[in-house]
Amino acid sequence: MWPWEHALFAYVCYSTYVHGRYRSRPRDAPAVALAFGAVLPDLIDKPLAWEFNVFSTGYAAAHSLFLGVPAALAVYALAERRRAGAVGGAFLIGYLLHLVGDVLPASLSRGRVDLSPVLWPIAGRVSPPDRGSFVDGVYGLLTEYVARLLTFDLTPVIALQLGSVAFGVTLWLADGRPGLSLVTGAFRRAMKRIRA
Repeated sequence: MWPWEHALFAYVCYSTYVHGRYRSRPRDAPAVALAFGAVLPDLIDKPLAWEFNVFSTGYAAAHSLFLGVPAALAVYALAERRRAGAVGGAFLIGYLLHLVGDVLPASLSRGRVDLSPVLWPIAGRVSPPDRGSFVDGVYGLLTEYVARLLTFDLTPVIALQLGSVAFGVTLWLADGRPGLSLVTGAFRRAMKRIRA
């Protein structure tokens, strides 16, 4: 999944939970924490693998049930201790749903449950082709992704990805775009400091 797909997949699950449990929409700070948790494993492992050659694949320590999940649980515990349990919980949910979002496409494309994306360092993942730098790797994968979309071959993986985006954006808009004002406000404040 691409970062926006991970974030929107997590948002669909989280918003559905919040609506069902609390009969309300997600709040701003938890929505931002959810999105951050949903993309964090890729923000760590992909650059370390593709740009710095620390790992042989982009599914490594941050994706690992053995390292990444305990670290995410520690973040939640710290947030809970600071009386920000809703924010920490949203981060943890986003993080865990990122891992689910990597296992689902791998399993759908192989026709069986494939947990290898989350079993580093014990899972023997085939090393991906050398894509050069991080920027080159992202460009190459994005080009392949767009080419696949343009074939109009709706595989289960593509259906999951497109469904996450379409339903996620629709639900986020219907929920009043939670988190957007927090992010844009922080961006405006940062721009004022830079200009000052």
